[in-house]
Amino acid sequence: MSEVAEHPAGIITVSPDATVKDAAIAMLTNRVRCLIINDQNGRFAGIVTERDIVSRAVACSKDFEKTTMAEIMTTQVVCCTPGSPTSKARELMTANRIRHLPMIEDGVVVGMLSARDLMEQQIFENRAAAEEVAMLASCLKSIDLNEVANIVTAEAPKLFQAGRCVLYFHLAHHPCSGKDESATKRPALVSYNKCLCKEQCLGSLEETGQLSNDGRFYYDNAPELCRSLGAEGPRIFIPLNIAGLKDCSSAKSKRLSGYLCMCGLAPASAANKELVSYKAKLAGEILNSHLTNARLYQEARLNSLTDPLTGVGSRRLLEDKLEFEVARARRYRRPFSVAIIDIDNFKTINDVLGHATGDIALKKLATCMKVQKRSPDVLARYGGDEFMVLMPETKADDAISLLERLRAKVQQIKLAENLLITFSCGITESLPDRNDSATDVMRRADLALYEAKSAGRDCVKIWDRSMAERLRAGDIEVEKVKKLERRIVGLSEKAEKTFIQSIWGLVQALEAKDPYAKRHSENVMNYAAGIAETMKMPPKQIEVIRRAAMIHDIGKIGIPDAILSEPGTLSPYQRGIVQQHPLIAVRILEKMTFLHREIIIVRHHHEKWNGGGYPDGLSKTSIPLGARVMAVADAFDALTSSRSYRSSRSVAEAVEIVVDSSGYDFDPDVVKSLVAWVESLCRQVGKALGEVSPQDLLDSVTTDGHGFPEGAQINTDYKPAKSFDPPVRCPVDGAQDGSV
Repeated sequence: MSEVAEHPAGIITVSPDATVKDAAIAMLTNRVRCLIINDQNGRFAGIVTERDIVSRAVACSKDFEKTTMAEIMTTQVVCCTPGSPTSKARELMTANRIRHLPMIEDGVVVGMLSARDLMEQQIFENRAAAEEVAMLASCLKSIDLNEVANIVTAEAPKLFQAGRCVLYFHLAHHPCSGKDESATKRPALVSYNKCLCKEQCLGSLEETGQLSNDGRFYYDNAPELCRSLGAEGPRIFIPLNIAGLKDCSSAKSKRLSGYLCMCGLAPASAANKELVSYKAKLAGEILNSHLTNARLYQEARLNSLTDPLTGVGSRRLLEDKLEFEVARARRYRRPFSVAIIDIDNFKTINDVLGHATGDIALKKLATCMKVQKRSPDVLARYGGDEFMVLMPETKADDAISLLERLRAKVQQIKLAENLLITFSCGITESLPDRNDSATDVMRRADLALYEAKSAGRDCVKIWDRSMAERLRAGDIEVEKVKKLERRIVGLSEKAEKTFIQSIWGLVQALEAKDPYAKRHSENVMNYAAGIAETMKMPPKQIEVIRRAAMIHDIGKIGIPDAILSEPGTLSPYQRGIVQQHPLIAVRILEKMTFLHREIIIVRHHHEKWNGGGYPDGLSKTSIPLGARVMAVADAFDALTSSRSYRSSRSVAEAVEIVVDSSGYDFDPDVVKSLVAWVESLCRQVGKALGEVSPQDLLDSVTTDGHGFPEGAQINTDYKPAKSFDPPVRCPVDGAQDGSV
């Protein structure tokens, strides 16, 4: 047998004249799958693997004892040097589909890499990289966004031994906003670490990072813009996105888009591109998380100090500033004034023109006041239709000049039907001769406001001591007023109950005309209440939903009977008429101001979770919660009741159809609550879901309030056993546009 030798590095070598049998025995004995062939001088001549023996000897039926290694060995061998990075070795093995890679130096094999070796090395390197990136996460403990940004640019380059770094973000517009992002891209957050790029160039630098769209983070060269400023490759570019709080006006998240760019990586750090990219990916995930948390905290704190409707300060902001000003006045004996502004007859604006117009009035007044106030003044919405202005270093006589000027400007604001806005205002000044508290100051301003309203409104009054004397003298009268207010509230409640009873009688009379819709409103009322209780809603909110369910179809009084009882498919024209019934209901009920919460639910109970409903095309949580509950209850009763165009479904079928429409037509949480409520009633009556009837459910409701047993839990794992084809046409009362 020719010589078989073991290299100090554990490599098994044979001579070129060794036979196939010798090679097979050597592989079996040493438990290796390849042999290095060295010539007589000990220099590398080729390699033989198990695959070579099988394909070149066994498959060709050669004599194992006569065929030599020189006949079957591979001489053109893919190899690497001992200093090659593991990423390069991995690339060579992948590209050439080999599992062993000799390391050759000066014509001599000094080692052998296997796929297993590289896998173990990669796992070790990835673990080490993850530990390094975790150290970065431990540094990002601040909740201040700017401070977090500065920490990122100070610590992130250490991970990659980078020479320069910049963190950049701009406000990202929604794709459907219609705005030209390139034209409006302005820096929202920038932090430098030795980077020389000018701020106005950072947006174009982001465009060079389009490379990042292919999932890469490592680039050999810096962009031309950066090279002109002395930057050098290699370069790391990590795209980042920071989510923000939802914008009240659009219900979309205010997102910041940007990147972390590092260049001038040290050669040792950049040697393993694959590892560098892995670290960059981990770092990007951590930075997105920490920067998002910091921004959410910053926005939440800012929002708590800002009124979301008008954009002026919130009550919390005013109270904080007032406490500070009171303390300053005590210490330095410096004056300040406070004004309370109350819109005159604001309830009439809401009742006559609607709450939307009332909101417009508040916004216009706030905008006018922001323009007219001085820079040091603090403007805040104190509550409802009341605003306050805190004026540092201002005496009452000077404050009244500002408020009178503001009152004249406000009178130029016009609402619908040429309705003008006026306000009443009370002003008070701090009293240096007494230790005022913030409560004392507010109470005096409130008394001055009361005086302005008593004087006929649309005027400004300054507090004086006589106002307090009149209040003390009239304590008994104030109590009488409070008693009268309570009595009127009681009478109003009785009137509401009488009106509700009358409406209920009208609804029953309407339903009696249609044999298919008999007791529909009552059923929907009970189903909606059961769902609402399952969702743990407050009793008052449940009562609002019950009343809304009772009157939700009153608008059908304006729909021709021929359309309501149509047995065939509705035409587009007929469907358009049917879809008017929520708006007809609003028109009938809108004068009943005490039903304003119910009217909102009635208007939107045919909206869809996906935005495809009517009349306003609202989607998801922009649909009032009560309307989402009633949509499910309405559909469930429609499915379990017979109609002129189809027969009724069983409870089990109806539940599966509604679940199948969850997240498309209906709010998933509401659907889960319906399922939990139905299953709890099944347990209560001792029947399986496939056995229980709608009447069983309604009987349980009748005997048990809303039919919701104590301790029922929402079954979040409910899945429909099978799918059901939706009806060809939309049931008029319940299903929405044929969705279920």
